[in-house]
Amino acid sequence: MIMLFIVPAVAQNVGEVPDIRSPGHGSDIPSKVSRIDIIYDIPEGDPYGYFVLFDTNPGHTFDGLNPDGEYVTRRSFTSPDFAEFQPDDVAYYFHIAAADGKGEIGPTVTAGPYRIDVVPPSDVGVTAPEVTSVRTVTLTLRAEGASEVHISNVAHGEGGRWKNLTGETEWELSPGRGEKTVYVRFSDLAGNTADTSAVITFVAGDVDGNVVLEPGDAVTALQILTGTATDKPNPDADVNGDGRIGTEEAVYILRRISDRTY
Repeated sequence: MIMLFIVPAVAQNVGEVPDIRSPGHGSDIPSKVSRIDIIYDIPEGDPYGYFVLFDTNPGHTFDGLNPDGEYVTRRSFTSPDFAEFQPDDVAYYFHIAAADGKGEIGPTVTAGPYRIDVVPPSDVGVTAPEVTSVRTVTLTLRAEGASEVHISNVAHGEGGRWKNLTGETEWELSPGRGEKTVYVRFSDLAGNTADTSAVITFVAGDVDGNVVLEPGDAVTALQILTGTATDKPNPDADVNGDGRIGTEEAVYILRRISDRTY
């Protein structure tokens, strides 16, 4: 809701300016659009023009003897481009007062706040395990000034989902072995974004889950096949997607060890 502050009139021939609104900005809602468009209706009386001003003071009043701001005759006004000041969620207010033909000024009416934010989140980062043999990993996220985060295995802002930013979140890596890039995009309430990423190496075929591919993994795979295994296997060691650990995994493990690759 727009806040309106009305100061007692100086002139008796013009009333307060009614129905002040911004087509592109909601009151008290952060926006990265750095110019504010304002329109308003004609007040009662006989207005010849309007004194208008944008600033950060919600209590501004036009002085009848030496009014500041600009004098316009139209029923619309656009703010300066506040982007040059790099506002980081700064509240701006629009002040207006009608003037009659004698130059006397009516009541000052103030609309706002209109919050402008053109500064993206800062100090962004993601901490993840460098090497893993499980598909679901824990990501530790940080970003100053961010409210949401988008995580993806594809690219920044693509193929993932937005969620409220928390300190930690679980994430499932893409299929296959080797290096996996997790793309992280942070956003603030105004929609400014900042990107970072993490690279994680996935060790396929790690049956015992110790993040090292070794002959014992092949032995355990064959024991599972024959029903003689005593330990519960890592389910993400399944390399061919059949939902089982067995011959294919044992062969894969021995080949990878021979090649010294993951």
